Amino acid sequence: MGILDTFFKKKPQFDSPVLYKEKQSSPELPKLQALLKKEIPASVKEQVTQDIQHIKTGEYGEKQVRYTLENSYMPMYILHDVYLKKEKLTVQIDFLVITRKLIFIIECKNYSSNIRIDKSGQFIITKKDGTKQSISDPTDQNRRHADFIQHISPELKKRCVPVVVFTDKNQILNTEQAPETIKKQVIKLDKLVNFIRSLHDTCRLSDFSDKEMKKYADFFLEQHQENSVDYTAKYQKYLKSSPAPAKKEKPRAEPEKKILCPNCRKEVKKGKYGFYCTGKCDMNFYYLYGNKLSDAQVLSLLNKKAVTCRTKAGNTQVLPESEKNTYQGKTSHQWKSKLL
Repeated sequence: MGILDTFFKKKPQFDSPVLYKEKQSSPELPKLQALLKKEIPASVKEQVTQDIQHIKTGEYGEKQVRYTLENSYMPMYILHDVYLKKEKLTVQIDFLVITRKLIFIIECKNYSSNIRIDKSGQFIITKKDGTKQSISDPTDQNRRHADFIQHISPELKKRCVPVVVFTDKNQILNTEQAPETIKKQVIKLDKLVNFIRSLHDTCRLSDFSDKEMKKYADFFLEQHQENSVDYTAKYQKYLKSSPAPAKKEKPRAEPEKKILCPNCRKEVKKGKYGFYCTGKCDMNFYYLYGNKLSDAQVLSLLNKKAVTCRTKAGNTQVLPESEKNTYQGKTSHQWKSKLL
């Protein structure tokens, strides 16, 4: 009977990556860029320039990791930029990835300098001018992130995998002399998907069901709190001497135009769990034949722009129009689509 149960067991419906939480753009960046146009001391302008570069470099590296995960063709929930707090303990996690067996805690580092890890576990960067500099161990910080996850979800103790991903493709990462404990926790971006797949192949823990995977994704999403780093706080005296930035940002008011549901023409709004129709019709904004669209894709469709995605049938163009979909005797509406 056990063999028959295995043979006839229904395959999981969830079989592709889902970006379950996106990172919000830094609100400080336009303020810092506006600050550069003012008459400020050269030393302050240099510091502002460094802060702008730091934000842009970090965001670019994280976008590369996000793209890699979204194109892994593996069932996973991706939570980008998660801030968790319990009592006096807090952690800021770049990516929290929930797969069939494991929870990956990913820390992104976008250094352009080459890095060597010596036998004592020290991270040493070599700058373009040849000078060397020691930096703090990013795996130590990320292990604390994993400890925190295990603290708030003890049942995940054997499933947490901390990993530091270096995102600059031209960087040389030398781990030949690194201790094994550190060597297993640092990789280049191009190795990330193989790293995840390899651990799955060797992991003997039972698989999460579709329901369990979503349960943990919802749990961490509910625990998340907004906690943006304010890079402009130290420049307040220079910011106050200029016109309020809000006056220069009037064009940003455009997104407040009403977006209408393609099915019932009622207003569509975005809530805690994504876009929804205020007319409460049966339009399904996110799922297309079992594949979930991202918020960015749904927004494009709501703005009358077609998008492409990959479904079981192959590369698919999704059109900004609704059509009826009947499944197991139930009728609802979804986006029109056609194979490319």
